[in-house]
Amino acid sequence: MNDIKNYIISTRRHLHMHPEIGFNTHNTANFIFDELVNMGYNPKYVVDNAGVIAKLDLGKSKTIAFRTDMDALNIKEVNDLSYKSTNDFMHACGHDGHMSIVLGLAKMIMNEKDNLNYNVCLIFQPAEEGPLPGGATKILEENVLENIDAFYAYHVSNKYKTGEVAIKTDSAAAAPDLYDVVVHGVGCHASTPSMGVNPNLIISHLVLELDKLYKKLLANNPFLVITTTTISSNGAYNIIPDTAMIKGTARSFTNEERNMLKNEMGNVVNSISNIYNVKIDFNFHYAYDPVINDKNLADIYFKHANKYMNNCITLEKPEMIGEDFSYYRRLAPICLVWLGTRDNNSEIIDLHSPKFSIDEEALLNASLVFLDILKGTDL
Repeated sequence: MNDIKNYIISTRRHLHMHPEIGFNTHNTANFIFDELVNMGYNPKYVVDNAGVIAKLDLGKSKTIAFRTDMDALNIKEVNDLSYKSTNDFMHACGHDGHMSIVLGLAKMIMNEKDNLNYNVCLIFQPAEEGPLPGGATKILEENVLENIDAFYAYHVSNKYKTGEVAIKTDSAAAAPDLYDVVVHGVGCHASTPSMGVNPNLIISHLVLELDKLYKKLLANNPFLVITTTTISSNGAYNIIPDTAMIKGTARSFTNEERNMLKNEMGNVVNSISNIYNVKIDFNFHYAYDPVINDKNLADIYFKHANKYMNNCITLEKPEMIGEDFSYYRRLAPICLVWLGTRDNNSEIIDLHSPKFSIDEEALLNASLVFLDILKGTDL
């Protein structure tokens, strides 16, 4: 087992040193493809050679798929590591860990084929971090995932310690929808504001009204988000600009809630437009589906995880992040598992931080749980 552990860690470090972003994960895909071939698989490239899928048909009646994302983030790493990123990107969301877990699983599967009770599908997917529409929908469009009965995936988290895993059943992660608003004012010299219509004042009013809407909706539904993240205009010290823009995110867990947010925000925009008698463009961009975890798959995971993990946590509250793993639910039930990767001596450093790191001791047991599921008869 030490050989598998060393393989997982060395693979993770190689991937960490050579991150790629979005759909531009071709070198990563080539590395994974070659690894799988060396193990005895017959992998296939997907998404214009940016992703890889490997299937193992053992003649069983059901198939379990294990998905890992591949892409990194446009973040410059600040960690002082021997395997620090060699470019301006960084695996600051742990996808290097996810890939190494599934590659470690792939290696163990080939040694345990006679003991498995399910066919296997391994999915290495680009562009989980975007751009929209993300990598999952692109894989689904290629119709290469036939007769899958369940999908599992990990997401590392430093909120939980090594040896801990956590699952929220039903609503687990939000639909991370996006919005942008452009106010069209009338630019002029800043010394004569009465000669123009200052869009900065109007956009400021709009930001406050959207926050009021958020707090109003929050009173009845604590699992909604409306957040303005960007305010921009093209003015200067002495120039009132023609336009001002905001961008942000609106998050929820059902299509009904998504449509409600779009409509309520649109009403706020129309109200401000009427007050100031200006044209305002409002765009609401539907992003990933919400992650809805299957309770049966969660129970199966915990049953097998109890052999390898110190603590299996059933979460009460969902995370408001987005994950395009959600799209695989269109084919079969899914289960996203939070994998604790913080050792006892480390502070909590959240995802997408240039300081993000993981405890590599957590990775082997993550692979072993998935292997144990394949040996079971629960599905």
